Amino acid sequence: MKRRLYYILCLLCLAGFLAVSCSDNEEFTSDISMRLDFSTDTVRFDTVFTTIGSSTQRFKVYNRNDKGIRLSSVSLAGRGESGFRINVDGQYGTSISDVEVLHEDSIFVFVEVTVNPQASDSPVLIRDTVVFALESGIRQQVILEAYGQDVIIMRAEVVHDNRELSAARPYLIYDSLVVSANARLTIPAGAKLCFHQGASMYVHGQVVCEGSVSEPVVFRGDRTDKLFPYLPYDRLDAQWGGISISSESYGNLFYHVDIHGGTYGIACDSAMTDRCKMELTNSVVHNVSGNGVHAVCCNMLVANTQISNSGGHCVSLFGGSSEFVHCTLAQFYPWNASRGSALYFCNAADDFLYPLEKAHFYNTIVTGNSSDDVLGGDINRNKDDVSSSEVPFNYLFANCVLNTKIKEQDAASYVDCILESEENETFKASDFRNIDTDNYIYDFRLSEKSVARGVGSASFSSDYPLDMLGVARPDEHPDAGCYQWE
Repeated sequence: MKRRLYYILCLLCLAGFLAVSCSDNEEFTSDISMRLDFSTDTVRFDTVFTTIGSSTQRFKVYNRNDKGIRLSSVSLAGRGESGFRINVDGQYGTSISDVEVLHEDSIFVFVEVTVNPQASDSPVLIRDTVVFALESGIRQQVILEAYGQDVIIMRAEVVHDNRELSAARPYLIYDSLVVSANARLTIPAGAKLCFHQGASMYVHGQVVCEGSVSEPVVFRGDRTDKLFPYLPYDRLDAQWGGISISSESYGNLFYHVDIHGGTYGIACDSAMTDRCKMELTNSVVHNVSGNGVHAVCCNMLVANTQISNSGGHCVSLFGGSSEFVHCTLAQFYPWNASRGSALYFCNAADDFLYPLEKAHFYNTIVTGNSSDDVLGGDINRNKDDVSSSEVPFNYLFANCVLNTKIKEQDAASYVDCILESEENETFKASDFRNIDTDNYIYDFRLSEKSVARGVGSASFSSDYPLDMLGVARPDEHPDAGCYQWE
């Protein structure tokens, strides 16, 4: 071990000696025709929340000449007042002196920014310039740009009474947001709630989200930068927690909300089924690492809603009384082949009984990449357990498109449904406009030849004459799912 360490130290010393020797032997030029090249002419940051430091971006400086180039300085034109900071080849500050770029070599410049409050509800463009002053007198530059967005910061916020948020600026939430019992939190159209890693919303009272087609209420993670140039963090899952509704909470309304990128979507604890736990309408729950919507013995209505791409089940129902109308449950979660199904419902689990009083699905699409995306667990089929024979297991699919296999004894629970089949002109992913698992871009509106077109029954559409995006449904034979083709 000591001998190996000795050899490593010798190699490091040799490498340092060679680097110094190469630098000492380097011939530098002051020829004004010799210029530097850059990997980009502009470094752009996505929206940066004020007072919150950005991620680090970088660009490369190339000397493609046959002689070295000395820089008398590399500096920020704004002298640090813009909030930008640079690190040049290991030296940190707003102005770096005496930088050398050897011939046919390159150096890195790392850039960060912390934007001061702008006293503005709208994002404000912040600009600066990295100026490279060559020893020859030539000056070259790379432009820096960032949009600074003022935010309202909440840290371990607890809502104790009736309160309404604002849509003027995003909320940045640390250590979770709690709505106490007997309190109501109203969230208006256009409000954006950005949760830091691990933060969630816990509802013991009531939450009312009043979004609209053009201004949904958004629940998302707080990262606005990119993992890769083509991949924003906002397209990734597990960026924050989710929304948890406790057993004592009832009457929650999520109208035109967009919930995405969490560890889970909405989780509802066990409650009395004679009271409505939650209404989720005209909404999206997308791209979570756990369950999209999980409910235990709850009474809830879900309509005109897309629930898609979950590491667990898109919808998981343990008993209760639920109704889904014109929904799209689509399971194309890309990061784990052992993902759950688009829909799972049961009346027992882990030695507990969860009476499934009602699980009805009308004009709904349930599909995904699996061989079967409609899974159910009925304890009544356990012939050895006589006591379980009276546990309700009431489910119905009417005018739906389903990726499943129907057993003969269950046929009565499927009325005027179409089963996904490779023999159809469209099948699973091709039912939709865009399922791009390379870039994680999804558009669950129907393709022109989708098998879901005209499958629905108008008798189930009377309460929902418009689809999730405000497109009118026909008086007869509407499309299944939350999107009407146009």
